[in-house]
Amino acid sequence: MNNTIEGRYFDGLSSASKQISILFNDSKNQLCLQTEDGDSLIWYLSDLQVESYDNLLEIRNKNYLDAILKVDDKDFARKFYQAMKKKKAIDIHTRLLSLGFSKISIVAVCVLVSICLMYLYILPPIAENSAALLPESFDNHIGNMVIETILEESKIDVEKTKHLKQFAAELNFGNTKPLEFTVVKSSEVNAFALPNGQIVIYTAILDEMKSYDQLVALLSHEASHVYHRHSIKILSRNLAGYMMISLLFSDVNGIMSLLAKNAQQLHSLSYSREFEEEADEQGLKTLINNNVNPYGMVKLFEQLEKKSKFSVPKIISSHPLTKDRKENMKKIILESDYVVRNDNKLTAIFESLKN
Repeated sequence: MNNTIEGRYFDGLSSASKQISILFNDSKNQLCLQTEDGDSLIWYLSDLQVESYDNLLEIRNKNYLDAILKVDDKDFARKFYQAMKKKKAIDIHTRLLSLGFSKISIVAVCVLVSICLMYLYILPPIAENSAALLPESFDNHIGNMVIETILEESKIDVEKTKHLKQFAAELNFGNTKPLEFTVVKSSEVNAFALPNGQIVIYTAILDEMKSYDQLVALLSHEASHVYHRHSIKILSRNLAGYMMISLLFSDVNGIMSLLAKNAQQLHSLSYSREFEEEADEQGLKTLINNNVNPYGMVKLFEQLEKKSKFSVPKIISSHPLTKDRKENMKKIILESDYVVRNDNKLTAIFESLKN
């Protein structure tokens, strides 16, 4: 293309533009510019950047940062754009605009679907696995912060807490983290574990139990959540999802507030089905290893199910009961070798807890 066309040249030194003649020498990959004042310039394509608005081109030269060359010519725009595209000098905005509305819509939908799939299926497992990179001191800090608030707002049953600690001391939970046990006076049927190893049992759930093997099952289940760091994994997953959304919408300041909010709600976060099954199975091993009747886990489930027919226990909202969980326990018990020994000491302590 060697035809001369007209354009407007802004030198960046004044607001006024100059009429300019442009010769595009595609064989030499250069623009030859001739101003109305007689000045000549050579702009090489390797130094140029271009933005396209329909037929209007805005061309900039990295050697003349304030200068802009504007050309409104359909034929020139097409040929010059193709030449610059070959050199990969077209910005992403211009490339997208050149696609047309239908193609841009398809790209937008694909990007949105990709983000949703990443948020739902890719980000959670990555975030949960990243919890392994967090030190144990993080678990302790978060757990201590939460338990202080809970204990300030709750009424501790000192006598039952003493008995519960005696009860737990007779068992081997297999945890590497020290466990602490507290009984809270409450009409709520609830129990939860915090990442620092604190296990809180409400008096109402103790009242529902008929035998000590149910209590062993409950404590073992909660201890398993601590052992596998389920709370921290949930916290990591929630934070990762929120961080992704925050970065997309430039709301980074909300990340710390979400951390505080999630930390304060760790005692009521709902565990995933995978986490519940993992805690069930680990808890069941604890019963078997301590020669406690493994059907105590099944009886615990049945007792909570019976209670839920009249009012939904709070523990079920954070530890959802499913028929599959109970059937899975029965299946594992049938396939396991175990010996049950009646423990008079555990029986006596359990009776003290019930009184």
